[in-house]
This record gives sequence, C-alpha cells and structure tokens, in this order.
Amino acid sequence: MLEELAAVVRSGALDPVDLVNESLRRIDDAKELNAVVALYADEALAAAKNHSREGALAGLPFLVKDMARVKGHVTTSGSRLYANGPADDTDDTVVARLRAAGAIVLGRTNSPEFGATAYTSNPVYGATRNPWNTTKAPGGSSGGSAAALAAGLTPLATTSDGGGSVRGPAASVGLVGYKPTMGAIGRNILPRWIEFSTQGTTNATVADVVYEASVTLGEARGDFLSVPRAGIQLTPQRPTKVLACRTFRADVDPEIEEHFENTLNAIAKSGIPVERVDSPSNNDTIWNWFIISTAELTQSLRHEEHRWNELSDYVQQQLKFGSSVTIDQYIAAQRFRHEVSARFDDILVDGAVLVTPTANARSWPAEGPLPTHAGNTTDPMITLNTPDNNFTGHPAVSVPMGLDNNGVPCGFQVISARFQDGLSLGLAEHLERIQPWPLVAPGYERFSI
Repeated sequence: MLEELAAVVRSGALDPVDLVNESLRRIDDAKELNAVVALYADEALAAAKNHSREGALAGLPFLVKDMARVKGHVTTSGSRLYANGPADDTDDTVVARLRAAGAIVLGRTNSPEFGATAYTSNPVYGATRNPWNTTKAPGGSSGGSAAALAAGLTPLATTSDGGGSVRGPAASVGLVGYKPTMGAIGRNILPRWIEFSTQGTTNATVADVVYEASVTLGEARGDFLSVPRAGIQLTPQRPTKVLACRTFRADVDPEIEEHFENTLNAIAKSGIPVERVDSPSNNDTIWNWFIISTAELTQSLRHEEHRWNELSDYVQQQLKFGSSVTIDQYIAAQRFRHEVSARFDDILVDGAVLVTPTANARSWPAEGPLPTHAGNTTDPMITLNTPDNNFTGHPAVSVPMGLDNNGVPCGFQVISARFQDGLSLGLAEHLERIQPWPLVAPGYERFSI
C-alpha cells in the first residue's frame, strides 16, 4: 500500500492535501481509541500544499510515537515532567529519514510514561484502547501507533522497541511488527535504555514493513552501535527450517498455545521443516534485562529525582529498583548478555529461524496492570517473550496468528540471526501467504483515498 500510494502522489493523480485531510478525518472519527494525542494539522496541511511530490513516501502523512523527537514540538514521553516542554530542537533520526523520503508529520501517538510498561496509559493523556476490543490494551509502549495503524487512521506511524514495544503492540492489534538487528536504525539521540532501544517498523503487511524499513535503516553519526545499511540483509528470504520453542518463560495461555501449534502445522505442511528445540533463554535473561534497563532509566532521570513522586506507579517502582542496582550487578548483567547471545547464535545458523508466541498471556486491560499469570504459572515476568532479543540484539518479527478468548489478536514471533533480518521477514511473508490475516480491525477501513 505505501509504495503504491506514494507512486500515485508522484504521478500527480493524488494531492498530498487530500491524504492529510483524510487522515485527520479518520483520527477525529476514532477519538474513543485515544491513540492520537497531538495534531499538527496546520503545519501538515502547509507542508502538503507545498510538497514536491518526490520521494519513496511522497505525500504520506505519518504519526510519531510520543517518545521520538520532532523539531519544533514537545516530546512528553507521557510524563508530567515534560508535558509543558521544552520543544525539540531536532528530529529523531527516523523522523528525519521519513521526512526526507517525502512523508509529512501529522501528530503524535500515545505511549506509556517513558515507554516503561506494556500497556499504553500515562498521567498526561490517559489510556489508549485496542480497536479490536476497547476494554483491552493495544500493548505498549508503541500502543498508540499500533492502534492508529490497526484502525486505518494513517498509512505510517513510528514505533520503537526496548523490550518488545514494537512486537507486543503489533501482536495485540493484528499487525506485522519488525524489531531490526540492534544498530540497524542508527540513533542521533541516545534513548534511556542505551543498548536495548531501537526504532522499528509496524504495518499491516510485510511488504509495507520492508518498504518503510528500506527508508529508515542506516547508520547514524555518534551511534556507536549503528551498522551500515549494507550490513543488514533486509530482503525477505525463506528460511531453511523453523526451530519451535513453546515459550521463553514458564508457561503460556492455552488458546495462544493452540494458535501457535496450528501455525507450526501450517508451516510444516507448506514444506518448511519444523524442529522442536529447548529454549535458549529463561527468566535469568529477563531478570538481567530488568537490572540494566531500570538502572539506565534511573540514571537518565536522576536530575528529576525531586519530582519522582509525580510519576506513574510503574515508573516509580522501576526507579526504586534501579536505584538499588550496584555497579557489580550492572556489569555482571552486561557480561551475561554475551552468554545468552551466544546461545542464540549457536542455533540460528544455516538459514534457520526460531519461533515463539510473542506473548504468553492473553490480552490485558487498557489501564493495566500486566498479567502475572499464564497457563498454570504465576510469575511477574511471564507476559512477553520479547525482551530476550533486545538483550541479545537479534532481529525479530511478530505476525498475527489468531484471536485470544477476548477477541484480541495474538502474535507469532520469528527470530533470525543478527544482520540476517530478511530470514525472519521471509517467514513472516510466507505466513502471510499461507495463513493471511485481516489488514484492519473490525469496523474500520484500511487507509486509502
């Protein structure tokens, strides 16, 4: 859809003004979702009227997750600390690259405060609702963008991922969510989770995800983790085999496991070998991810310590824990990353991919809290299988695989070798062909004119 829509704009047959107005109309009609929390309508219409009609994303309006910088506008990160500014003096790399490709910034999407949980609610804007079931969360922290895309409010919306914040929301609203190899999308501004957070790509089809990623991938000045664009194999490739892992945690809800097994059967019947494997990860991984992430969040907000009492409960809890992390614990957790990454490297060879459910638990309330129970197990870390590959840096993609007992989508996660992102995207593309999914939530229309 993205490539075709931009081509029509470049041909002169479609005015960017019409695209901006259509997105504004759809956003206004879907206020109940609370997905979009700020609009720059006058600025976007002015940009559309003066548009050159050039670029890979010519004239397409896009929304920016309220954790990425947009020059001249405030990034609140869902926090009272920054609700009143200051305005940004630069664009985040991904925003700049989308603009350079001809896309037009339209406004902001909601996120949890500092992206610190997997439901999208904060003290500034409240809760975003899942278009499949408005009592449920669209995941987090990219839940606002995911809800907007699943409801067809815009053709593009930025997403980012430090512990599953691209893949979890994509799974929750029935979209494709791609977290690239760490460093594939360079960062001009370091995030609070320095070595875990990356921009990603979310949309309804693998083709649209790959098309957008072809614009945003590339190294960035100052980012010591960034990888040259040529270092990432992005083109979808069919994997040689699928290594199936039931969960990285202790258990999984029964309907999610049933969808997972059905998807594995479909893959095997289509001719790709499926092999059961033991998990290369466990709760030690997510625990060490939590040590690092909370320590880095705490350090990034130390200068605001006198206002920590104004923050969400989930942020305050993480800051309390992060303040207790010792230097020995932090460095030991960093060393543990090498061990876990090696385990993934050892099995992701010769064109193989590893698959799991994206989340172990069925959908949760829009206002939270996160589930602490899945299957027959109670565990505060059980919800997602996603932080493990922020910990290791491997690319991962979530695609839809059915609905849970609440009528909310659940996701099938595909992980591939570092820099071989096209293998995970290749299985995603294969699943799209053999097990197609709805491109929009019920009651909504996919974005078009």
